[in-house]
Amino acid sequence: MTDRFGSVRNLPCKVFSSVLAIVALAVLSPVVVIYGEETPSSLSYTFTSYDYPGATFTEASGINTAGVLVGGYTDASGVTHGFALLPTGKFKNLDYPGAISTVLTRINDANQVVGIYVDSSGVSHGFQFVSPNTFTPIDFPGAAQTQAYGINKSQQIVGAWYDSNGNTAGFSLLGGNFTDLVYPKSVSTVASDVNSTGEISGSWGNTGPNQLAHGFLLTSANNGRYTDVEFPAAVATLIFGINDLAEVVGSYVDAANVTHAWAGLPAKKQYMTLDFPGAVSSSLSGITNSGFFAGSFTDSRGHTHASCVAPKPPSTQVPDRVGGKAVPPLKTHCPG
Repeated sequence: MTDRFGSVRNLPCKVFSSVLAIVALAVLSPVVVIYGEETPSSLSYTFTSYDYPGATFTEASGINTAGVLVGGYTDASGVTHGFALLPTGKFKNLDYPGAISTVLTRINDANQVVGIYVDSSGVSHGFQFVSPNTFTPIDFPGAAQTQAYGINKSQQIVGAWYDSNGNTAGFSLLGGNFTDLVYPKSVSTVASDVNSTGEISGSWGNTGPNQLAHGFLLTSANNGRYTDVEFPAAVATLIFGINDLAEVVGSYVDAANVTHAWAGLPAKKQYMTLDFPGAVSSSLSGITNSGFFAGSFTDSRGHTHASCVAPKPPSTQVPDRVGGKAVPPLKTHCPG
């Protein structure tokens, strides 16, 4: 059996800052660098880029089993909106009522969405959206600002909150109960995603002359164990998403200060660079159990586009590398 993966600022609060416009759709030779063991004999991916019609900036931050992408786009007036891109290739705008800015950060397999909105006072809040029109705000108790980043099938939600001094901590919300999450001895913690077992991904950082970002995994919000995650030879590592197999995605910065997209299975120390072909910088934000990725990239003109990356051929069997149980085949595909 082989695995899919072979071998700054004060911690980012990732700002994921109707006609389908496909800028590129091709099977290309991406920058793929493998670290670790048990690498597959060949790795091939299909890369698709998307732009919300009329947008100056488009970024995808999550994808579910059905192939629905969510994210944010900026219009010609400089206003940021949330969007969902359906499997048919149709965009749908989705803004929090009364907000001056909205981004969608994650979607689960029940099509429940979490995101971030900014109110008229410039304060950010998390929220959950349930179709057709139910918006629920999320605010960590006593926080100056709150941002929601991940949701699993049990509607456990994770994110970050900020105090009045700008200090950052992560949180988990389940059944109306908040849990504060702080990586040991760190000054900044962001919880970015949570899988169906309750394992949480995120990033942490400290202050100082060589301030860097690091990734982490947390086995559970309640008295769980933190594990530091670093992409090999990177000067900064961020984790934005996790699936039920404990495979993660994110970005890292190399010694030349270039940002790359990466995916991996940290439990087996397996890491892979997966940059959008021709991009000057890339990032991956979401991952399905069958190995489809949502993300974004910046081209040579400085324009940012949403992306969906699909294994080729698409996965038909997905072994559970963590618990040894079989995962049913999934029919995920990129929109369009």
